[in-house]
Amino acid sequence: MTVHHPRPMAPRSTSSSRWDTRTGMVIASASGALPMLAIALIEPSFLRPGALPILTAIVAFTALTVAIAVRAGRLTETQFTILGSGGMLGVAISAYLIADPAGTRAVTSMLAVVPAIAASGSPPRVTAALTTASMAMATTLSVTAMKSSGMAVTIIAVGAAVTTVLVPVALILALRRSITAVNQRLETLANTDSLTDLLNRRGLLAAAETALRTADGQAASLTAVVIDVDHFKTVNDTHGHAAGDRVLITIARTLEQTVARPNEPGSIVARIGGEEFLLLMPGAHPTLGTTIVEAVRPSGDVTVSAGSVTVEIEQTPHSTSGIAPIHIDRSAADTATTGEPSPVDHARLGVERTMDSIVRAADRGLYAAKTAGRDRAHHCGAFTLTLAENTPPDASDPEPAHHGVPVIRR
Repeated sequence: MTVHHPRPMAPRSTSSSRWDTRTGMVIASASGALPMLAIALIEPSFLRPGALPILTAIVAFTALTVAIAVRAGRLTETQFTILGSGGMLGVAISAYLIADPAGTRAVTSMLAVVPAIAASGSPPRVTAALTTASMAMATTLSVTAMKSSGMAVTIIAVGAAVTTVLVPVALILALRRSITAVNQRLETLANTDSLTDLLNRRGLLAAAETALRTADGQAASLTAVVIDVDHFKTVNDTHGHAAGDRVLITIARTLEQTVARPNEPGSIVARIGGEEFLLLMPGAHPTLGTTIVEAVRPSGDVTVSAGSVTVEIEQTPHSTSGIAPIHIDRSAADTATTGEPSPVDHARLGVERTMDSIVRAADRGLYAAKTAGRDRAHHCGAFTLTLAENTPPDASDPEPAHHGVPVIRR
């Protein structure tokens, strides 16, 4: 049989993501510098003689920065680096133009803003470069402003200026690393079965999406094996649930060892039910189910039955990019908000339904193995999976229900 699966569309951007946090902070910080021109006009002694035209040019650049950020919505790294560097240079020149040394020191503290923004989301090299430049400017301004106050006061002023720049950057970087570590840990927990440390269903979908995309791009094949523990309820009833848990853990480790082949990277092992597991391995391996059954048998505690199927991925003529990435979390929110499946939701459903088709095919082999007496494997042969190009639903479509749904043709 052939399974034709619509290829999911890429998600659309939403108005809620118009500006990212970093761009928003650039807009806010740059806008805060605009009143300096008004202050200089109200109080002419605020600036050094002849400094007003220079400050006017700096304010014009600041206004341009705000306009570019608002128009861009999300600044690229290059845009942020250029605008941030220009902003710091403008702050440094503005501080130098102020007649009162106390005012110079106050404006110098604004040099900490751009490095702090960089620390919140830019690559380390960009953050390091902007922080170094900011500290150099702060040091120069402090020496210039305090040179008449003596060496000791100048050194203290330099230390204070550098600390003002460095401490926020260090704190934000530490917080960013901590958040990244927590998110990675939460992602691992969300994708992992807590008992066996194998992938759960959520983790399986993400891993399977990658495997299907890779196989589609190479017009390759996959082998899927569904494994079920024989008489597992009897184990729990006779020896207790703790013993049953130990059995599941032992089988999980056996499955991992079975697929741990140097020449077979990309294998997936997941727990998909109480005592049911799924193994997905690149390539055609019709005897893989038998290998698993024989690997579990020597333990003596339990036996397993296995059903397997070979999935031949048919490369589509119009695209070689594979299934579009899934975003399970966003799709739920999109569906709840609009009341209709979003493009992201179609992507999630696409992978889920593709995997359901594969598992159902392997389940037929599992049923045959159970019927034949258990402690054995049955291979169901092969079926072809075609990942067809997806298009938006059309009111004139005679079969609109097929959008996002695998169509099985025997």
